[in-house]
Amino acid sequence: MDQDDLPYAGIKVLDLSQGVAGPYCGMHLARQGADVIKLEPTGTGCWSRQLGKPIGDQTAHSLVVHRGKRSLSMDLKHPAGQKLAKQLAAGADVILQNYRVGKIEKLGLDYAAVRAVNPSVIYLSITGFGAQGPYRDNPATDSVMQAFTGMMSINRDLNGLPQRINMLAIDFSTGLYALQAVSAALYRKAMKGKGQHIRTSL
Repeated sequence: MDQDDLPYAGIKVLDLSQGVAGPYCGMHLARQGADVIKLEPTGTGCWSRQLGKPIGDQTAHSLVVHRGKRSLSMDLKHPAGQKLAKQLAAGADVILQNYRVGKIEKLGLDYAAVRAVNPSVIYLSITGFGAQGPYRDNPATDSVMQAFTGMMSINRDLNGLPQRINMLAIDFSTGLYALQAVSAALYRKAMKGKGQHIRTSL
């Protein structure tokens, strides 16, 4: 592919997500030419930096999911950090976030707040168990979801004990499906000028 003529050149993405699923989606957007700004918490940064053996402040996972992005470290609980994040959100074509249900609203960076100043934004929300339902407030990780979905029950050791598969299959597949949905929304925006709130879960 011609690196000077990538399909998402000119698209601005604000990546507020952490871990793997959201950041993996953002990495693929960056590989297709989007300008992806990754906001990381101060201190330890995105928790993908603690997945696996660290070398400096990176791991194999963090290198993969943040490839091609620009990174800023800020405290979104601080008024100055919130102000800058809101400025970036106001100019973004796409926003990615995977905060637990109800948390992003406290920062003033939820879909309704962003849409009020950026009506055509494409806003991706990834949760563990969805934004509604009896499990909506439960935390979730790839390992939790491998157990919950029954994946572990079909991957047993020699003693018959359920085991997680030794890769983050649910996180990575969620990131790919999220990319597919964001790509469709970008096409819709190009054709009709409309934004969209995309809600998905692990």
